[in-house]
Amino acid sequence: MKTVGLVAALHAGLSEYVPGQRAQGMQQQQVGYPRVVGGYIAGGYHPGVGYVVGADGQPVAMLPPAPPAPPGFMQMPHQYPVAPHSAPWRPMQAPGSPPLGEGHVTLPMNPETNQGVWGSTATGGAATGATIIFSARPQKPFKLTRIIVGSAKTAGATAAHLVGQQFVGTDLQQGEVGNVDLESIGAGGSFDTWLSFKQAEPGVWIRIFASLLGAPTFTSTTDTATYILTAIGHYLH
Repeated sequence: MKTVGLVAALHAGLSEYVPGQRAQGMQQQQVGYPRVVGGYIAGGYHPGVGYVVGADGQPVAMLPPAPPAPPGFMQMPHQYPVAPHSAPWRPMQAPGSPPLGEGHVTLPMNPETNQGVWGSTATGGAATGATIIFSARPQKPFKLTRIIVGSAKTAGATAAHLVGQQFVGTDLQQGEVGNVDLESIGAGGSFDTWLSFKQAEPGVWIRIFASLLGAPTFTSTTDTATYILTAIGHYLH
């Protein structure tokens, strides 16, 4: 009978079994690491254990092994509660890290006009106040996670600084309408500039409407600022 009561107590999430009493362990956090709440181990990363989480970070129930049956008695199967579904990142190496062999791929953002060049309008460049659309159309479901911005500027065009707006299909991928600092976000050494764009289905355009901040005046009519935009993301299978 004590064994039955112990199992019932563990199913109820009690931190300890006290015969004839109902322990209040559900509201108590036990001392130790990884931290244990009642009969459960809290979700998260624990040294020596790794990531321990259930569905959406819910704690996973822990029960002790079944006690051995007394001599002459039949061993009954030990009943465990059904564990919740594992977290959605379980197939990954760690949260946010795709499985091996399924890493990021590059997606060129091609300028639709002027080869991505501002200045030197006599040789085909865009006026410094013009907008150039950079676009790409992936052939598989694609989720963009970063934009890399490269540039080549002549000595008289150093004032050029790229800004713009980002779209997947007709959906603006920003928290507000307006230009964002593409050149700073897309710099190769920038920190924590990963993005989470909406998934682009095959044939859906990813577009960046780019322009130069403040329509700068270049030193001469032959000065140019050329930009190359590359998207980084991963296929969704």
